[in-house]
Amino acid sequence: MKKDDMVNYTIAGEELFLLPEKAIFWLRKKSLFIADLHLGKSGHFRKAGIPVSSLVHHDDLNRLSAILAAWPVETIYLMGDLFHSFHNQEWKDFIDWRMQYPQVIMHLIRGNHDILDDQFIHDGNIVLHDDSFIVEPFFLSHKPVESFSTHYYQFYGHIHPGVRLNGKGLQSLSFPCFCFGSNAGVLPAFGAFTGHSVLKPSGGDAVFIVYNNLVKQIHHSHKL
Repeated sequence: MKKDDMVNYTIAGEELFLLPEKAIFWLRKKSLFIADLHLGKSGHFRKAGIPVSSLVHHDDLNRLSAILAAWPVETIYLMGDLFHSFHNQEWKDFIDWRMQYPQVIMHLIRGNHDILDDQFIHDGNIVLHDDSFIVEPFFLSHKPVESFSTHYYQFYGHIHPGVRLNGKGLQSLSFPCFCFGSNAGVLPAFGAFTGHSVLKPSGGDAVFIVYNNLVKQIHHSHKL
């Protein structure tokens, strides 16, 4: 992983690295922030008769493994929608992967798609939080929360943020992004089988797109 592939960014006095794998590494706490893996989604589609390969989720786990190989991660904070469906083979695959990293502490803030029985999550040696979790100076949640204390900076997922960049004529492309406001920021969906929802950032937001395996800050008027 090259230094130019990522962005070094400071929030609430903490040094963070925005990674092209669509995750944030928190230097001081050796922690990783991730949102919206949606593992098991391909199995959910297959049950509905739509042929989707489970290899997409293996690729997600391989990207996560690459981060753990490159950075001294001691704790992972999963901000919801770790698993998209009920128990299936892809959950077993995830547990097999998780057991390769017993030294890494994992926290899951429950998302709207995290409908597995709690026991499955606990059996995966994952600490489960129903609504939110505070690891100062950050307030972690799946969906944006309006009423959290202003003493913290909020990170959340859920909306799978992206931005659309316009070129000459009718040319345009959309990219997943990190978007940070004055007191809250949203992470892109880590899972590859998710898509993204185009945002309209406000003038004061800092927006970083992910493309070609790198992270780049853009201005809202940025052109292709």
